[in-house]
Amino acid sequence: MAFPDYTLADTLDGTLNSALLGEQIVADPLITTPFLGVTRTGNDFILEFVTTPPAAEQAECDSVVAAHSGLGAVKDRLVLEIKDHRDGERLTYALHAEYPPASGNMFSCSPASQDNWAKLATLDLQSAVVYPFTVTTYDERASYNLLNTADRESATLTVATVVLAERALAETYIIWVLAATTVAAAQTAAAPYLAM
Repeated sequence: MAFPDYTLADTLDGTLNSALLGEQIVADPLITTPFLGVTRTGNDFILEFVTTPPAAEQAECDSVVAAHSGLGAVKDRLVLEIKDHRDGERLTYALHAEYPPASGNMFSCSPASQDNWAKLATLDLQSAVVYPFTVTTYDERASYNLLNTADRESATLTVATVVLAERALAETYIIWVLAATTVAAAQTAAAPYLAM
């Protein structure tokens, strides 16, 4: 049995997280009629029960719906989108580290590239790198011969500096998203970074 017909406007912030609302209905000790789930169609949704709940439980359902906020789920999704954009489009394609300075040699800052630099550092610590050691630019069109451990450390630091700056920038947007008090504010906070 469906009870009753709600709209998103009936929720605290005009959002719906069906799974979360379902958990809230099931967890409410005043609602004992067996619950089947939330069915949404556009901006409308219904609570599905095995049988129609008594009036007191219907009133409690109204209260749970009125207190429901999908804001947390929206924030979680936006934080994930920011992190995916940072590690995907931004660090993989948009940002490069120039080494040596003013050389025009641009190296990738992608997660895979960071991993490669870390592995090279590990091998270097084990005296397993023979210098000069050739590293190629992000587009494979140029290369640079690392002269020694100090040169490799400088190159690694250059890549790490770009990565850390981007992580700090993304974290600023994440903080703004998490501080938002409405879905619209959270989306507005994330939009500039996701558009980069």
